[in-house]
Amino acid sequence: MTNLFMDRVEVLKSYDRSEDFYHLEKDLLEAVSEGDRARAKDRLNHIVMMVKDIAGDRWVKDVSNYYIIFAALTARFLMVPKFPPEWAVATNITAMRIVDRKSGTMDITETTNDLVEFFIHVLEGRDKPELSHPIVNDIIQFIDASIEDPITVDQLAKRAGISTSHLSRIFREHAGLTLIDYINMRKIEESQFFLRNTDMKIAEVAERFSFCNQSYFTRTFKKYTKVTPKQFRERKDINYFTSFVPGSGEDAVT
Repeated sequence: MTNLFMDRVEVLKSYDRSEDFYHLEKDLLEAVSEGDRARAKDRLNHIVMMVKDIAGDRWVKDVSNYYIIFAALTARFLMVPKFPPEWAVATNITAMRIVDRKSGTMDITETTNDLVEFFIHVLEGRDKPELSHPIVNDIIQFIDASIEDPITVDQLAKRAGISTSHLSRIFREHAGLTLIDYINMRKIEESQFFLRNTDMKIAEVAERFSFCNQSYFTRTFKKYTKVTPKQFRERKDINYFTSFVPGSGEDAVT
């Protein structure tokens, strides 16, 4: 063990600027917290390549371990101040599963991209809407907080204390899309991370987001993303679908 440790020290000495490792790590966390995807991916990729060079023949295991360290650092220093502790724990576990799924082939670029996208997505959350109608704002916040649960227009109307027709009308006027569209789009948006980053079956993802069956989930997914859940899972070139309302800084849904 001592010889192995000393070998690693000697490799580190061979780097002209090995002390930059910790500066890179600090900049990596800052980039993730700022939502700077390109910078975060560049810094994490740079660090991981350093780990790979230092690790030698056992680089797959050491790189996997560093990805897990990165997940722990992000959860501890960035998520804990912003989210309840259980969110940080759940996110850290999910990140470890992402690494575990990719450890067989360990495509560094792909793993780096998926982890950065995952953490930035979770950290960004969804900004509170700033629409001119307080009921619409409240309904959007309620939907976002309950996105995995069954949600009906009747349930939302009772929450708002108005009729379903009135709620549907004011929601469309102020959010720019129907209430049903918003509910379904948000569910599809959130489901993508489970499809791309976990081993859950498509039917399990559909059930998690309270779709009545896999067939309906697939039809809904394709309606908004133009691809099936299976195609989205298998093709890494397909970008994530994201829904917006006017209060989030966008004027339309993409």
